[in-house]
Parts: sequence; C-alpha cells; structure tokens
Amino acid sequence: MATDSEFEFTALDALRHSGIAIASDGAEYLKIKEFNPTDATSNPSLVSHALSKPEYVHIFTDAVHYARSTLPTASLEEQTELAMDRLLVQVGAEILNIIPGRVSVSVDPRLGYDYHGILNKAKSLTSLFNALSPPIPPSRVLIKIPATYPGILAAHTLESLPSSPIHTNLTLVFGRVQAVACAQAGVSVISPFIGRVKDWWDARALDVGLISESEEEVRKKKEANVEDHPGIKLVREVRSAYTRMGTKTQVMAAGFRSVDEIVEVGRYGSEGGPDLVTLPPELLDGLRRREGVVRADDSTSPPPASTSTPTPLTTPLYFDPTSPDPEGTLFENGLKEEGGIALDKVPEGLEKFSKDARKLEGRVRCALEVLSKAAAARGKSQMGVVGPDGENGQLERMTTTMTTLVTKKGLEGIEWVEQASNLNLNLCAVVQEGVTAVGQCLGQSVKVK
Repeated sequence: MATDSEFEFTALDALRHSGIAIASDGAEYLKIKEFNPTDATSNPSLVSHALSKPEYVHIFTDAVHYARSTLPTASLEEQTELAMDRLLVQVGAEILNIIPGRVSVSVDPRLGYDYHGILNKAKSLTSLFNALSPPIPPSRVLIKIPATYPGILAAHTLESLPSSPIHTNLTLVFGRVQAVACAQAGVSVISPFIGRVKDWWDARALDVGLISESEEEVRKKKEANVEDHPGIKLVREVRSAYTRMGTKTQVMAAGFRSVDEIVEVGRYGSEGGPDLVTLPPELLDGLRRREGVVRADDSTSPPPASTSTPTPLTTPLYFDPTSPDPEGTLFENGLKEEGGIALDKVPEGLEKFSKDARKLEGRVRCALEVLSKAAAARGKSQMGVVGPDGENGQLERMTTTMTTLVTKKGLEGIEWVEQASNLNLNLCAVVQEGVTAVGQCLGQSVKVK
C-alpha cells in the first residue's frame, strides 16, 4: 500500500485543516485504517468486488450460513435476501471497528423507485445492526438511498420516525433540485457525484455544439485546470443554497477522479464546499503524497455559487415536508427545468449498481443451493438411503445435479466456483467432490477445503 509521505503537512492534512471531514469509500476495510477516516461509505459494486477476494470471503461464507441457520425452513429467495442483508451489515460492522464515525450502507439499488421496498429494507438493515453483539446504534449508520423521488420520500419517513429515527445518505445526486429536495425532506447527508456530473455536462456541450471535437481534445489536456469543473461548481452552489436555507443536511462529495479535483473542492473549506469527502484508498494515498497548503483564517472567502444556471434568491419548494406529494410533481418538473441531468444519470447509476447487486446475489443463491443439496445428501446418508448403486452412485447423481445447477448460472457460477477453494463451507465429502467436478466442467481447477 502506501509509504510515509515526505511532507510534514500533506494535502490530506490540509483538507482536514479546512474543516472537511474524511470518509473512506470502499468495502475493503483492511485498507483504510492507515488513513484515519472519520466516516466510511460503500455500495453494491464495492462490496461485490471486495467479497471476491480471499481476505474478505469469510464475510460471504458467514452470511450464507447465517441465513440458513436463521431461516432453515424458508424459501431460497428469503434465505438469499437475508444473506445479502447480513453481508452488507457485516462489512459495515467491520468498518465501524476501525472508524469513529458513521458508515453508509446501501439499500438494494433495484428498489430505487420503490417507496415501501426502501422503507422495509432500511428497517431490516437497521435491525440486523442492532442484533449484532454488541449492537450498533442507528446513530452510527447511514442508510444509503438513491435520490429518486420515492427515495427522498422514504428518507423523509425514516428520518421522521418518532421513537428511533433512521438516518439517511441520499446518493446519486447530480443537480441542485435533488440537493434542495433532500434538504427540505430533512435527510442527514447527500452525496453529489463529482465526476459523473462533469461527464454529463461535457457530453452535453458536445451534443449541442457549444464546443467542437478539437476543442474537446484541448480541454482534456487541461485536466489540471479544474476551476470550471461542473461537479465542483455544483457542490459550491449546493453549499450556498444550504447556507441560505439554514439546513442541517450535510454534503458528502463523492465520485472523484483525481487528487486535483479533491484539492480544488476543498479550496474554501467546508464554508464554501462540502462537509465531507468520501475517497477510495488510492486517492487518499494520492493526497498523502502531495504537499499541503495551510489555509489562513483570513484568506479569500468562499466564492459565490457559479453554475450553468443562475441561483435564485429564493429557494423553490421541491419537497413539502408538511404535505408530501406521492407523485413528486414539483420535483419532477424541477428536474426537467434543470436540464435533465438527474433524469439521465440516476437510472444509469442504478443500473450499474443493480448489475453488481445481481452478480453478488447470484453467488449467494448458488452457495445456498449447494448447501441445501449437501444437507439433503447428508440426511439421506444418515438414514441409510443411499440407493441401490451405493455411495458412488449418489456421488455421480449429486455431481450431475450441481453441474447443471452452477453451469446454468453462467459467469456467476464460474466466479462462485473460482472462490470455492477459499470457502470453508464444511460440506460433506459428496458435495466437496461435486463442487470440484463442477469446477472441472466449467474449466476451473479447484479443490474445496
């Protein structure tokens, strides 16, 4: 990983000195301790990637066994859902053992437009955190919810629970309308995606002919000049709007592509930028390897908001907390008037996260199916029901069953079998041999421990 910086005062130190808190972005919790982050975030893509590595695969295995032991007679779908929730919570708990602050844990991105589904999932995740030993209180958890209108409505409901509010982090924020609606709904944190905002505005400039392709190439060569970065401008505009509104909602800037972007967004501290930034280990290391600049208390004040559209003196109402509109008409109209960035980028982001969630879910379901087959085989063996062709015949039938089972799952099956050599599933000999045969069928050389 990283080596010690040659600088006494680094860009990471400068960011903290400016009043901006550091959150780590990722599920590989073994990599974040050295950076001393305050908070942490994750998403389905990051969790899926982490759990494919040997040092984290025990989270996957434990979640599968937890689901089977907790819901022994439930359907495969119910067990799979519980295992998915459990592994997200366990990753979050491991992170909380390292950081002093909060961890953001995502609801299933496929629920992005499902108000009731988001509510139920948020409550389920919170209950699982509370069921750990020792229990993790809601104050240390942010439920990460897409900033769709149903998501904002659900977040308002969760934050308003009378007995024990569930705090939320509204993600996939790409414009001022989403940010203002989230604050009006009383959410705890929003996460604007810096890099993806820039992508959209750059593409739009090309589409409408504001710049030519040759000018675009010149622009790309000037990456170090980030003053006009649309994502950074959005953060500053949101800060200006939030200051005017007097909201308690925090801004956690996310989706950075370079150290230069981070340094620029922190130029005016939390007064003119975000409250927090969430960064992967490689960018945290990049900040630590750059010399920092001390920001004097009487230095340049935060700049006025400067974006593609003028900031109105009064803040429009996009979410009415006294009488929420189930259809979100004001919100949807605002998104259209803003130019449609959220209408484009939110579905795109949800699809990417959903793809990785489906991928992880496939591996979980496959493992549960194999364990179910193992239990059935073990039960028959204990009862003496092996069949006329004896143990070898049972092995052959079990191998054939699992080969069909995993092969039908295509790439997800292959990835699961690749992990089998690292999974200590305590399977009976029949199933161990069967999984090995599955691996051979799929062209993977594995041996289950």
